[in-house]
Amino acid sequence: MSLNKTFIIGISFFSWNSWSQITVDYLDYRHRIENSETYFLDNQKIHSGVHPMILNKEDVGFQKEKGQLVFNRGTSTSAESGESRKSYGLRIYPIADIGVGVQYQKNKPDYFNYIAGAGLGIDFSSKKFFITGKLMPYATQSGYVADSIQQKSDMDLGTTRPIFGKIYSRNELLIGYRANKFFTFLAGYGKNFFGEGYRSLLLSDNASNYPFLKIETTFGSIKYVNLYTIWNDNSTDPSNKSLDRMKFSAIHYLSWNITREFNLSVFESVVWQAKDNIADRGFDLNYLNPVVFYRPVEYSNGSADNVLLGLNLSYKVNKNHCLYSQVIIDEFLLSKIKDDSKWWGNKWGVQLGYKSNSFLVENLYFQAEFNVVRPFTYSHKYSIQNYGHLNASVTHPLGANFYEVLNIISYKKNSIRFTNKITFSAFGVDTDSVNYGQNIFNSYSDRKEDYGHLIMQGLRTNVLNEQFILEVPLLEKIDLYFNVTYNYRMQYNEFQTTHNHFLMVGIRSRIWNSYSDI
Repeated sequence: MSLNKTFIIGISFFSWNSWSQITVDYLDYRHRIENSETYFLDNQKIHSGVHPMILNKEDVGFQKEKGQLVFNRGTSTSAESGESRKSYGLRIYPIADIGVGVQYQKNKPDYFNYIAGAGLGIDFSSKKFFITGKLMPYATQSGYVADSIQQKSDMDLGTTRPIFGKIYSRNELLIGYRANKFFTFLAGYGKNFFGEGYRSLLLSDNASNYPFLKIETTFGSIKYVNLYTIWNDNSTDPSNKSLDRMKFSAIHYLSWNITREFNLSVFESVVWQAKDNIADRGFDLNYLNPVVFYRPVEYSNGSADNVLLGLNLSYKVNKNHCLYSQVIIDEFLLSKIKDDSKWWGNKWGVQLGYKSNSFLVENLYFQAEFNVVRPFTYSHKYSIQNYGHLNASVTHPLGANFYEVLNIISYKKNSIRFTNKITFSAFGVDTDSVNYGQNIFNSYSDRKEDYGHLIMQGLRTNVLNEQFILEVPLLEKIDLYFNVTYNYRMQYNEFQTTHNHFLMVGIRSRIWNSYSDI
C-alpha cells in the first residue's frame, strides 16, 4: 500500500493540465463509454465511426471545465472564445499498468499472475497541431493476460494466447495537423478503428501498434478517410524477428451523415506484400491515388493483392440510442450463393448491434452485439497478404469461422464505475492438419475441398467469458484508475471442458484496449 501511495504522489507532482483546442480521443472501449455523449451528439459534423476521433472546438463546441471536456449539443458555437484562455495545452504524466492476480483451473494448481509496466505520457495541442505520445519501454506479464488468441499453433486455444514475449512495448506516438476546416493529417505509431461496435469487422484495435498515415477530408456532413499502414507478418516464427516480412495496406473510408441520425459509410482496403520472390515491390504508388476504387487497380496489377469491401450503417435515436451494422465482403460470387453450394470463396461477415448511453436509467450504458464471419474470410494464399499484423487479426480477435454474441452493461455512480461484460462465441478450429478457415494465417490453398463449407466447421469450440470490472478513479484527469477485475471463462468441445477463474487487482491507465474476453 505504501508503494501505491508513493506512486500516486509522484503522479500528482508531474502532471499539469491546460486548455487545448484540438485533441484526440483514445480507443479504449471504456473511455468510449465514459465519453459516450460525444458519440451521440446531435451534430452532423460528428463522425463517431472513425477512431481515434479528432475533436475540435469549431466542430462540436466544447469548453474545458475542471479537467473535463464539456460538449455543447447542437450546432457548433464559438461563445467560449479562445482569447480568454490559453491557445495551447501541455500535459506530461506517468502511465501504468500494474496488477497482481490469481488464477484457478480445475486439475491445475493455483498460480500467481502479474502485470508490471510503467511509462510516460505527453500531450501537446494547439488550434492546428497536436502530439500525443505514450512511452512504456519495459513491461512484464504472465499467465492469463494477453491481447489476442489468434496464433498459428495447436487447437487448444486455452494455451495458445500469445504473450508477445515476457518483455513487450506499448509505445505510441501520434502527430496531428489540422491544415484548415477541410483537411486533417494524422501520422505516427498506433491503431485505428472503424465502426460503432465493440468489435469491428472492417478495422479494429485488436492487433499491436503499427506505423500509419491518415488523411481526413471533411466537407459538410461527409468525412473521407485515406489510411496507409505498414504491417508485419511473423507467422513463420514469432520468436525470430529477423523472419518478419513487411506488408502494406491502403484503406478508404467514406462516412456520410445523411441526417443528424443516420450514417452510411463505405469501406475498402487492399493489402500487398512489400517483397516477393521476384522483386522488391515496396509501396505501390498505384494505391496512393486518394479517390480511386482499389478493385480496378488491383485487377490491373494481375489481381495478386487482397482486397476487402465493407459497409457501415448506424441510426441514432433521441440522442441516447444507436442501432448499428457492418458488412464485410472479402470475396463472393452471386451465382455460387444462388446455387447454395456453400463455396469456400464466398467470404463475408456481418455485425448487428444496439447501444445506449442512458438505458432505462441515467448513467447506465448498455450494448448488445452479434457478429458472424464465414470461413476463410480475411485469409489469403500467403499469410503475408492476409488481413493481419504481428500474428493477430486486425479485425475480430477470433479471425473467421465463428458466431459471437456479446453484452456490456456499465453503470457510474459518484465517479465509481461498475462494468459487466459477457461474450459467447462458437467457432470451428482445425483438426488433423486440415484448414477449416478459422485461422487467418493459414493459407486458404490448404482447404480440403471447394464446396460444402459451413460456419463453425471443424472442431466446434464454444467459449463463455464473463468479466466484472470495478473502477475507482485515482487521478481522473490523466485516466488513472484503481480496478478490480474478475473473469470467468468456460471453454468446451467434444473432447474436454475447462473452467478458468481469474481475479486481478491493480492500477491502470485507461488508454488502451486488451482483448482477453474471448
